[in-house]
Amino acid sequence: MNTSELFNRIIKKLKRFSILIIVVAIAFAGVFFYYAKKSPATYTSKASVFPLTSSRETVSPSSAITQLLLGSDGTKSFTDDASINIVELAQSRSIREAVAALRLPLMNNKTIAELIINDYNDHRGLFEDRIQMPKTEEEIVITAGALLGEGLNASINKNNTLILSYKGRSKDLVKNVSYGFIEMISKFYIELKREKAKMDYNFATTKVDSLRGVMGGKDVQLVGIDRTTLFTPNRLEYKLPTENVLTEKQMIRNQYMQAVANQQSAMYKLQKETPIVKILDKPDPPYESEKRSALTYAVVGGFIGFILISILLCLNLIGLYIKSETAKLLSSESEETSTSEPV
Repeated sequence: MNTSELFNRIIKKLKRFSILIIVVAIAFAGVFFYYAKKSPATYTSKASVFPLTSSRETVSPSSAITQLLLGSDGTKSFTDDASINIVELAQSRSIREAVAALRLPLMNNKTIAELIINDYNDHRGLFEDRIQMPKTEEEIVITAGALLGEGLNASINKNNTLILSYKGRSKDLVKNVSYGFIEMISKFYIELKREKAKMDYNFATTKVDSLRGVMGGKDVQLVGIDRTTLFTPNRLEYKLPTENVLTEKQMIRNQYMQAVANQQSAMYKLQKETPIVKILDKPDPPYESEKRSALTYAVVGGFIGFILISILLCLNLIGLYIKSETAKLLSSESEETSTSEPV
């Protein structure tokens, strides 16, 4: 069987089973069409967030050039002072579960966790299993936190701005979840800044109190020295040396003055350290919607069904062709071997 003969026999067989081929192709097209119809539509929100901080925290020109050269991986924090990977913070389990635990007054005061699980069950795909609502609130939050992580994406752009995007299956939930993430990230960032300022103030206050106590001890020591000095009329019998004690007290006084200055600076910083996290682009509608095209899936399914059934029908012909070609190859090799043997 040569190639042209194989081709002609395949065409004849396909024509003979044309009705079967059409039925199988339509069946595949229907399955793919149904799968696309059952696939849920998704909506993606996008928000950009940046902190309003003092001038000392602004990015320097050299840092900006570094970010431009390195791209978004040049820095992962809002500021150099924060020293926190803001992307990992946004995607962390603690933030996701904190968002899941938020209650929405406009939705019967239900938690985002309950709404996320119910929304998943109401809009699940054809091959997605239903999630049973956990019994305890803690388990509900943990389950919803995992679902939130699947739809969240966070990155830092070249302008050092946090970009948050969330993909969900309900427009209302997409909006509330996006604002929930922004709220919890902002809260953590502000608390971090204030806690650092409070630690600096407490350290400076402890240092001032400690030096004040040391100076008081030196004063007591000097008073004791003065009391042990003997006087006679118009003559000083003897006096204990106080130069070293006075020198030490002066050194401690200098440290005390510096500590008081640090305390005042830390107090001022604590009073003014309330960063403002501003939303540049709000995660409000319209959202980027995505839905599988049923028509495209039907066409692709019909083509796949046609190819599969055609291959199955022509397997025996292809096997005969391979056997024929193999036999020809073996016979030609045996003839060449016999002719090459010496007489």
